[in-house]
Amino acid sequence: MKVKQYKKTMKILKVIGIILAIVIVIAVVLVMVLPTKYNLERSVTIDAPTNIVFEQVVRFENFIKWSPWSELDPNMAYEITGTDGEVGSVYSWSGNDSVGTGSLTTISIMDNRIEQKLDFTAPWEAHDLTYYEFEETPEGIEVIWGMDGNLARPMNLMGLFMSMEDMIGPQYERGLQSLKNQVNAFVTNHTKRGYFINEIDMKPKYYVTKRASVKFSDIQNFYATNFEAIMKKVQLLELPLAGAPSSLMYTWDMENNLADMAAGIPISEEADVDGFDVIEVGGKSLQIQYYGSYEGSADAHYAMDDYMKENELTLNEVVIEEYVTDPVHEPDTSKWLTNIYYMIQ
Repeated sequence: MKVKQYKKTMKILKVIGIILAIVIVIAVVLVMVLPTKYNLERSVTIDAPTNIVFEQVVRFENFIKWSPWSELDPNMAYEITGTDGEVGSVYSWSGNDSVGTGSLTTISIMDNRIEQKLDFTAPWEAHDLTYYEFEETPEGIEVIWGMDGNLARPMNLMGLFMSMEDMIGPQYERGLQSLKNQVNAFVTNHTKRGYFINEIDMKPKYYVTKRASVKFSDIQNFYATNFEAIMKKVQLLELPLAGAPSSLMYTWDMENNLADMAAGIPISEEADVDGFDVIEVGGKSLQIQYYGSYEGSADAHYAMDDYMKENELTLNEVVIEEYVTDPVHEPDTSKWLTNIYYMIQ
């Protein structure tokens, strides 16, 4: 009986060994055959200005607010190094088992694409590429959030049981919806009287100007005379332009119908220009992109006043109107674009 039982046991073990060998062979073959690279994408469409959506994505300080992983660990420790929103900036984090430890490094910023290097150090090591693409559609801006990743052998076997689509896809979907909500809230809070007011950091420009105290009735003639004179001088000196003809408003005296103002042409470098003052303007400012006739811009300025009062902001000396559209080439006043800037402290 013992001999028979032994033979039976050995036969069973032999069968198990054969099965295990077959499983190992199959596993080895699958490891060699299954792909090690994968691509994951999710998208959302947001009805908002492109630059606003872009800023909510490119800056890590904004990304943290809508990132799906911030929800998984509200106490996650993080650090942002470099200049946030520029190539070379790094977002490093350390959290619980749901978020692990790692870093994101911005490696490329283009008008319609951002690329970041993703480095995980825990709970496992991984080095992938994440990216965002921005496409204009009739419904708004489509934001595509994607990842090009690698699953080193034998980790690529995981794809048979749970794909990266299943693991990461739902997180991307939640994050993009949170991004949409964040952008919509931002736009609502920055809209007054139907005008969207953007807070920007204006890069310094040098304006070649002619300043004077001008009666309201003489403003149009003041512009016409001085814009032409300044432009001729700028072209003669071959100075590089940095924008469209602009008015710089210092005071607007309704009681005496007088404006302390300047006609200016922006250039990108400091210069000495005989007969004109060259001033530098830049820094924190509010911006409205106003479309319409020059006479109809008053409500846009009232919107600025409303926003500044609500947010307790103080004007820093000057208001700028940049006349982007040339009326000579565009007769339709509804298409005239004027960038209105309020420099703030």
